[in-house]
Amino acid sequence: MKDFLERTAKSPTPGLQAGALSLSGILVQGITHCAPATAILFTIPFIVDKAGVAAPFAYLAAFVIVLVLGVSLNQLAKLFPSAGGYYTYISRTVHPRAGFLTSWLYFLYDPTTSGYSLAFMGYVLQEALWSEYHLRCPWWAFFLVSGSFVGFVSYRGIELSKKLLVLLGTGEILIVVALSLWGLLRPGAGGINLISFDPRRAPSPNGLALAIVFSLFALTGWEAVAPLAEESMNPKRNLPRAILGSIFAMGVFLVLSSWGLLVGWGTQDVRPFAESVENPTFVLAKRLWGGWWILVLLALLNSMLAVAIAANNAGTRVWYAMARSGSLPSWLAKIDPRYRTPVHAVILQVVTMAAVGLGLGAWLGPEREFDFMGLVVTFSLIFVYSAGNIGVFLHYLRERRSEFNWILHFIFPLFGTASLLWVGYASLNPWPERPVSYVPVVVGTWLVIGLGVLWILKRRGKEDWLERAGDIMAERSDGLAGESRHPVPEKVRANVPGRD
Repeated sequence: MKDFLERTAKSPTPGLQAGALSLSGILVQGITHCAPATAILFTIPFIVDKAGVAAPFAYLAAFVIVLVLGVSLNQLAKLFPSAGGYYTYISRTVHPRAGFLTSWLYFLYDPTTSGYSLAFMGYVLQEALWSEYHLRCPWWAFFLVSGSFVGFVSYRGIELSKKLLVLLGTGEILIVVALSLWGLLRPGAGGINLISFDPRRAPSPNGLALAIVFSLFALTGWEAVAPLAEESMNPKRNLPRAILGSIFAMGVFLVLSSWGLLVGWGTQDVRPFAESVENPTFVLAKRLWGGWWILVLLALLNSMLAVAIAANNAGTRVWYAMARSGSLPSWLAKIDPRYRTPVHAVILQVVTMAAVGLGLGAWLGPEREFDFMGLVVTFSLIFVYSAGNIGVFLHYLRERRSEFNWILHFIFPLFGTASLLWVGYASLNPWPERPVSYVPVVVGTWLVIGLGVLWILKRRGKEDWLERAGDIMAERSDGLAGESRHPVPEKVRANVPGRD
């Protein structure tokens, strides 16, 4: 197997399928990676528990914070279109080693998302079908079927992924929006009102603050458009638009859907909503739609499948770009000549998906795995997003001083980073119970391993990748054509061993 991988990696192959995605295709990648149905149906009970009837305001405040993060990322996305995403951004703006570590922590995010998402969806399906219809559907059986499907789609190419993401994403959004509108048309006790947008209605300022903190990561996923740069039309224009478009779409969706769901339940007393043993959105759907409540379960199924496909798209492209630069094994850069997908990266992704989904699911249980990995992702993204903010500031201060804008390139990155650090603090205060309490150790250990990899590469003199880590692709009017060397700044290049 090793000989086969090395042999095929050396054979001449085409690059990724340039120009395959229009703005709408990139946009749907960002929206579905946010998992709209999952983001609202699984987070709203917790947000209501903390913010009470003011939960929609918490989503609104989180939307504003995430918008600031998106504006900061746009400053890099419009300059450095690459399948590497943050790997390229941080390598170009801070240092290649920082870019490697940022991507190393990013590996805890996208490459794991499909695994724990499908495992948890299998658990939800297992419990719902048994409770309502006494049908047995083991979570692991659902995982095997859905995981095989997601792996097949990842291999078959970006165009098939795009079509399925449009279908699945549209379905989940329409179902949740329909339930929310139904709630507004048939409101519970309290009728239609706007008290949900009054922060003074929250039980306490601290509760509202926690609700805002945990609403932030209901909006994650918009950054997943960056690794599709080399398969996009006019990425310097369309990627920034897709990033902000994803954030706007998700922000509006979460705010309006949470309002409609609470009004439908009844704003007079939302405590039973937060304390419901069964997911309260299922309870509301059964009251409003009767047996058609199953559509909400279908929305969650669509959502989990879509986010798994979108996460695999992003994760495999980052692995491909890193392998192409030389910081990961070269066989990961192998492109399938027919489907133009990074075939070896897809294989590695499927293995990772199975290890996370089935391995952690069997050890912790799929429901606890979801909570555990959710916090792992939270801490990895704090590092990744913060690194991007630092990169924005340093690049415009050092390389584009004439374009430096104190609001866009200092205030926004500073505010965004401070918000992320606040998220980390709130996630650990009070200290969570086991196994979630092990998350800081897991993330810290993974970071140390990444540092060890960098040390080994340096000791072995394998650091020529430092000069290639910031490479981006040359742009034509019809998209990205081929690789063009755009070396990292001279200050960084001077540190590459063996350079004259």
